[in-house]
Amino acid sequence: MKPSTICTLVAVAFLFAGLAPGASGTCTNPNSVLNATYGWQSGNSLIAKGNTSTPQVGDFVPLVQVGHLTFDGNGNVSGAHDTSLGGVLTPHVDSGTYNINTDCTTGTISLSNGFTMSIAITGGGDEIKYVSATTGGVNSGTLRLMDTSCSSDTLSNKSYSYAAHGLLAPGARGLPRVGGFVPFSDAGQISFKGDGSVSGMDNVNLGGVVISGRAVAGSYTVNSNCTGNTTMTIGGVDQSWHFVIPQGADQVIFIAIPSGLVWAGVLSSN
Repeated sequence: MKPSTICTLVAVAFLFAGLAPGASGTCTNPNSVLNATYGWQSGNSLIAKGNTSTPQVGDFVPLVQVGHLTFDGNGNVSGAHDTSLGGVLTPHVDSGTYNINTDCTTGTISLSNGFTMSIAITGGGDEIKYVSATTGGVNSGTLRLMDTSCSSDTLSNKSYSYAAHGLLAPGARGLPRVGGFVPFSDAGQISFKGDGSVSGMDNVNLGGVVISGRAVAGSYTVNSNCTGNTTMTIGGVDQSWHFVIPQGADQVIFIAIPSGLVWAGVLSSN
């Protein structure tokens, strides 16, 4: 046998040896891949309006969601989240099931409220990407791995930057609208002090009107399960948040509490 032929056969043998685990596309216990708590953020989403009287965008009501889901490694999921639906914030307690396919990267999450997600696990389990598999909603987002516990020191003396966009329900007179809302985008910086206070600066484009240098001021608390809230104003107006803290506290996922705001986003560590 020629040396070149031998080399080719050896190379092919190593190629197939390297591909064998991936090619099989299976793992022994797929649901065990998820056995942790994840912070949940949906993007700016839409749901068919049905009989709701809340402000709308065409035939849809805008919504954002932030919360946390815990996977037990055996196909059960629990948690809680907030939904801002048309500017009305509603808390939810979650339970349900999940099923990971034999490829150990895709699957479904089915919550008891009827909401189902088609998911893809990325980064070795650091993140879960999802899209709604429920009729009537246009919804997608990300779940980020969280630490098992937090304390008041988790955010102490840390600063973050953000850029986000949202919708403001009726009340801002004389500004251009999308359906029943004034669109806005904003960017800023927020610092969490060791004494429990927050400070920072925010710039907003509200319906095409730029308002710069809005002061951020207030206080914050962090719960042991890595959730928390701010009680704060931006430019003198209540803009308090609920938030969850992903692993390492390099990010903070927030949702606005006040009525009339459809606004959520991610803070990134400076």
